[in-house]
Amino acid sequence: MNAINTLQQLGLASLLVAGLSHDVAQTAMAASGDYLFSYQVKGENWGGITLRDHTAYFGSDDGHLYALNVEQPKLAWSYKTAGLVRSRPTIKQHQIFFSSDDGYLYALNRWQGKLLWRTSLNDADVQRILPANHAPWEFDYTKSSALVQGNKVFIGSGDGHLYALARTSGEVLWRFKTEGKIRATPAHHQGLVFISSWDGSVYALNKHTGALVWQYETQGALTSSPLIVDDVLVIGSRDTHLYGLDPQSGALLWKQAYPGGSWVESSATAAADGEHFYIGSSDSNLLNKFHARSGELTWQFETGGWSWGQPVVKNGTVYIGATGHDEPGWFETQRGFFAVDGQTGQQQWQYQPKMIDGFVHGGVYGAPAVGYGKVIVPDLDGYIHVFEE
Repeated sequence: MNAINTLQQLGLASLLVAGLSHDVAQTAMAASGDYLFSYQVKGENWGGITLRDHTAYFGSDDGHLYALNVEQPKLAWSYKTAGLVRSRPTIKQHQIFFSSDDGYLYALNRWQGKLLWRTSLNDADVQRILPANHAPWEFDYTKSSALVQGNKVFIGSGDGHLYALARTSGEVLWRFKTEGKIRATPAHHQGLVFISSWDGSVYALNKHTGALVWQYETQGALTSSPLIVDDVLVIGSRDTHLYGLDPQSGALLWKQAYPGGSWVESSATAAADGEHFYIGSSDSNLLNKFHARSGELTWQFETGGWSWGQPVVKNGTVYIGATGHDEPGWFETQRGFFAVDGQTGQQQWQYQPKMIDGFVHGGVYGAPAVGYGKVIVPDLDGYIHVFEE
């Protein structure tokens, strides 16, 4: 299916059920890329989706974490916080972890949505400067998500610290201070925890003590999260470069300039072969595939918009969204969501999200989830849209 579809063409406008606080509509006999149903919440969806046991877990700008059964479909539960929920939920056994702009990291029972514990990350008073057409050009729109390793939970905070907490109690075991906000999600490799900061540096820490092992400085803020692919740490910077670092020493292995002086907002996702990775861009409006060891470009796919989010790969297909904006004279950007062949870089299908009010006028930022024959997309229009895989 190679058609470019709007949600209206896919039948969303006529299929949504009126008069419900959470709208659900459904179709049958779908082919790959066909629209199945939508679920409405009361805020923009900037957080990624985590899928487990036929349930999609996701946060919203309405302050809730949701658990949506995607087979029925119906809401299993929701949990309200006092701030935007833009982190992607992390699941470990019966626990689900997420952070909110109210300044807390939460641990809930994932089956019931009941609070197990919450711990302050001391960033409730950190003011977001969201994307806008005027200075300061902070574009502070994302949030760190939790990394669970054994009995520890690692997460970054707007107060500039990486926190290590006990998984069962939420007790702070140690914290490491950087000189900028941490909006990225940490990574783990061979006993080290890696994090990037708005101070422009990547840090490698001893996961047990939080002691600094090495630090690598770029020349721009880092919103991109580190990823280890084929023993290379991949990270993007707002200095318009993509970096490949040695994860044990922090030595520079390669450095790639992005076209058009584009920020590298996106975080990398490993390809199935373990040798390549996929990553988006900002002003260059591209999804890219690179070889991890060499840093060489394999292919590029034009998304037409700001592909800030992290790609998702499943069964040989790469999924990524794009956001658009309404400022004349800038790089032209369009809203979009795409399914791309991971080998060839050719489009398989796409849909065009509807326009919303604001400088960012819609699209998809948060990582979708793919499973049980479905592609589950967090759209900025306030809906979770579900398509046939």
